[in-house]
Amino acid sequence: MKKSNLLVEGNDDKHVILSLLKYYDVPDVFDVTNCDGIDNLFRELEMRLSTPTMYKNIGVVVDADENIQGRYNAIYGKLKDTGGYDMSHVTISGKGTLIQPLDDNYPFVGLWLMPDNRNDGMLEDFVMALADKDDALMNEADTVLTSLEARALNKYSTSVHRSKAKIHTYLAWQEKPGMPMGQAITAKVLHADSESAKVFVEWVRNLFVRS
Repeated sequence: MKKSNLLVEGNDDKHVILSLLKYYDVPDVFDVTNCDGIDNLFRELEMRLSTPTMYKNIGVVVDADENIQGRYNAIYGKLKDTGGYDMSHVTISGKGTLIQPLDDNYPFVGLWLMPDNRNDGMLEDFVMALADKDDALMNEADTVLTSLEARALNKYSTSVHRSKAKIHTYLAWQEKPGMPMGQAITAKVLHADSESAKVFVEWVRNLFVRS
């Protein structure tokens, strides 16, 4: 087990991130842990913070969903409660949040709120930003969903879940239909060299690969 750990909500998050790390040749100095849900992720974070000297760096990647501030506040509170961090000047950063401990007894912590640390949303919104802006199939997927919604045929109930329907519709129409999002990055259906991917990878480097 490595001394540094990136906690993610699910398997899709893990494989999307691993595909980006491979593309950018990020050094293999930390584990990426699929926590199988936000509640388990919070428990895993609390466990690591309760034995802080075991870890050098801890990263947290979670969906903002429909309340980015609420998600941030939940993690903010867990860090503040340890007494190991001065949270008074910590805010959500568009480049990903980095939190220095008060002393070496606690790990350096990073927080990334999917998709971009600014807006409500989830992993799928981040992944959609890896497609070409004028991608005809992505535009067609949007048209199809709009038609379904106009006729009240859609089963998804919230705007934040629309991105999940859209990206998976888009991937269903590729040469290899239905490929997972991480595999789509590796296959270059989605572009790891997009600006949003670069910002995310730079956050990872600043968290885990500091000099």
